[in-house]
Amino acid sequence: MAPTDLEGRRAQDLFVLDRVKIQAWDRILFVQCGDGWIVEEAWRRAGRAYVCGLDTSEADIALAIQLRAVPGKVEFKTWDGQCLAAADRAFDRVVAILSPLQATPTVLRDLSRVLRRDGDVYFLYPATADAEMRKALGQAGWPPVQEVARSGDEIVVLVHAPGEPSARSGTGSE
Repeated sequence: MAPTDLEGRRAQDLFVLDRVKIQAWDRILFVQCGDGWIVEEAWRRAGRAYVCGLDTSEADIALAIQLRAVPGKVEFKTWDGQCLAAADRAFDRVVAILSPLQATPTVLRDLSRVLRRDGDVYFLYPATADAEMRKALGQAGWPPVQEVARSGDEIVVLVHAPGEPSARSGTGSE
């Protein structure tokens, strides 16, 4: 029996959560969080963290708010796919689940803006787009990313970049 879309998404979410460094008191942002399950599960694992999930789907965010929101601890917001609705340097960890079409230079630079200087960002994207995504990240000023893992079926790649890209790559600053 083939997995449903929901089962596939849960497997992908667990793949990410089992590999991303999450600690108590962290402020964590998930970009393209779907129905918010990954956000809620990260909060459960971290204990005292603040976790925010963004998605371009109003329906997914409405469902996430209804099922999973905990005011001041687990929050969900829609975003326009271009500009993150978050303050500068607001997050210790950012997990961005992006397709190559979503990984525009504007979005990739905005991920840097919301990440604390000593924070970590993780990108999850289709394995077939690995070269394209690495090129886009480099063009947006991110240092070379380190591969954390590939799913066993070679569907997705999780990569990690520490800290602020412009500070590490020497290309401008805010």
